[in-house]
Amino acid sequence: MLTEKSEVGKSISISLRAYINTVILNPGGGVCVGFFCVVLMLLGLGCTEPAAIGLEVQPSSDVINGKFSDTTTLISATVPVDSLRSDEAILSPLGSYIDPIFGYHTASFYVKFSMPTTNVTLGNGNGFTPDSLVMTLGYAGYYGEQPAAQTVMVYRLDSVATIDQTGAYYTNTDFQTDLIDIGGATIDPSIDDVSISFKLNDPVFTADTADLVFTDNTAFQSFLHGFYVVTNMLDPGGIHYLDINSSNTMLTLYYNDSMSFDFEIDLSSAWTNRFHHNFDGTDVGAQLDDPSLGDSLVYVQAGAGVQVKIEMPHIANWVKEQDIAVNKAELVLKLYDDGTLDAYPMPANLFILGAGENTVITDQFEGATHFGGTYDATNKTYSFNIARYIHQLLYEGRSNDGLYLIVPNNLLISGSVVSANRVILGGPGHSTLGMKLNMIYTEL
Repeated sequence: MLTEKSEVGKSISISLRAYINTVILNPGGGVCVGFFCVVLMLLGLGCTEPAAIGLEVQPSSDVINGKFSDTTTLISATVPVDSLRSDEAILSPLGSYIDPIFGYHTASFYVKFSMPTTNVTLGNGNGFTPDSLVMTLGYAGYYGEQPAAQTVMVYRLDSVATIDQTGAYYTNTDFQTDLIDIGGATIDPSIDDVSISFKLNDPVFTADTADLVFTDNTAFQSFLHGFYVVTNMLDPGGIHYLDINSSNTMLTLYYNDSMSFDFEIDLSSAWTNRFHHNFDGTDVGAQLDDPSLGDSLVYVQAGAGVQVKIEMPHIANWVKEQDIAVNKAELVLKLYDDGTLDAYPMPANLFILGAGENTVITDQFEGATHFGGTYDATNKTYSFNIARYIHQLLYEGRSNDGLYLIVPNNLLISGSVVSANRVILGGPGHSTLGMKLNMIYTEL
């Protein structure tokens, strides 16, 4: 629980300060995995194609005479997510917290504002004297319990940084900043707030006896390349969801005692989300070190955290001695309630994709309702219909690379890069929550 962060923090094997110095301030690279599911999910919405296999095309007599099995060998393990595309996401999480199972996590973002018009003159012939600079961000709620008050730290991107609206950026992308924190304000919004505002401790702009003139947005963005916004990572307090694209988001410059000007978010602006994770000393960290622990429980986390790899090593045995028609194949995953679901709600949806070169799971083209992945609160399960995928493994030579189970990232509209949700599921060997492949088939 967030209120127990000091006790939980003692179980993490390295200090937050050491972690920040070695990992966050010196981040490593990464490659994007799983983003192909973005396009696939949208392609599958409302899309159908004539079925070659599956329950819907089998004669009713075959279905009635079909056999059932839930004994297919499954192997599962929790593995890290390298990165996900995160530019111009609909929400930007901000904050840090310690999860008793998943460990220490931070969410931050980079943002570049725009000038809404051309030929802006600040001073009106009286010279220019900046008073203050205030950043306002649209507010859309939080993850888990009500977050504690947190200190916002803001750093200017330096001239080497190249964040712009045409770039593709990922959850592990970093931009060079200066080393001066111009933030320092405390935020503690309520759930009813539509925005948060904080004054920067440096107006960024400098006084001039002449007016300050920006001929166009290019001139302004060449002057102010953007900001990195993060909370004090040494004082975890929870995750806020911010709406950068909101009409409430702006950067207000106050000058010449009574004047002000708003820089805004528009099509020339840019922003991207950034996440850091430290699983050391946690159940998740233990499984990352020893994948065999995935036989009991497995873990999935948004924010480019962790995903689950599921393998079916002996699936070809189904057709060693006799051909079968796969009427239905349903992968069923059962929720493990660790007692913290009120504080750390599970994702509303999960998604699966191929773990090898071919990420496409053909069954998704039957539509989201058929394919599955939505949490069933009554049965406390997530289920996927994968009859076509199984058929491809048995008869069409598809490589048996396994599946990845992830929090979906639906073209940045929802899911992994805009939330902090996580879930614990039973692995194949769990005594009561065992992961199953339920098959109905007909012997040919």
